[in-house]
Amino acid sequence: MKPLLAAATAALLIATPAIADGKVYVQLPDLSSYTEHRAEEFLYQVVLANVVSSNCTGFEVTEAEWSLLTDSADLLAYGQLKLSTDDYDSIFYDQAFAALDEANTCEVEGPGVESVLEELVFQGGSRDPLPDQEAAYTEWRALMDRLQADADAAQTDAPASGKTKTK
Repeated sequence: MKPLLAAATAALLIATPAIADGKVYVQLPDLSSYTEHRAEEFLYQVVLANVVSSNCTGFEVTEAEWSLLTDSADLLAYGQLKLSTDDYDSIFYDQAFAALDEANTCEVEGPGVESVLEELVFQGGSRDPLPDQEAAYTEWRALMDRLQADADAAQTDAPASGKTKTK
């Protein structure tokens, strides 16, 4: 009986990776039209919306909206700009968190959270969880692995140039 219980437990753990990490998966937008400077500007807006919505009272977002923000930022950072994780953090997240230290950031930037979410939805994203979270996790994981691998390859293949390619 113990081997059967162990096998059932293992199968359950393998079958529920999305549930285990608590993440909600949503339809992601097509951000392929955002390139170079436009991608950099929008990435900063998306990251700032994430940081503000996570830290400013009155501008909170749902779990699905948070996933839309964070995954869209990854699409821009790794997919469009081919950033390294270090550059992504130091250029965009460090700036966004530094903004929280400024007076009135929540009041000034908070209303922009909704505008960013609306743009992501306009580009094909959704604020609603996908119905099959297990399948969504599998697709999301494959996408993120591919984007990260492509960004890593671009970092080693191309010389550093431009705002997002240097520290």
